[in-house]
Amino acid sequence: MPPEPTWHWRVDASTRRTVLALFGEIDMSGANRLDGLLHETIAQAGAVEVDLERVTFLDSIVLSTLVNAHHHAAGMGVDLVLVNAAGQVRRVLDMTGITQLFGSPAGPSPAAT
Repeated sequence: MPPEPTWHWRVDASTRRTVLALFGEIDMSGANRLDGLLHETIAQAGAVEVDLERVTFLDSIVLSTLVNAHHHAAGMGVDLVLVNAAGQVRRVLDMTGITQLFGSPAGPSPAAT
């Protein structure tokens, strides 16, 4: 029997920007699904926000998945940003330089301002 998922997502599409909200703990067991989800979302949007407000854990495989999605989006001319990262997730993104790579403070969503 496969293990219970430790995370889930919600996609909210608007005419301006698609928000991919992630929830829970995302580790290597969910990295392939996250990769597919990011690629699907990027293919259907001109701009994507990945909302990390309710993510409590990311491992190195997921960080790599985010970096690969950034490169994929840039190659397609899609704006991909991380928003609302907090706590341990924010610290990891900052320490690894991923926050700067995305060109986003990973703070409050631009759509929220």
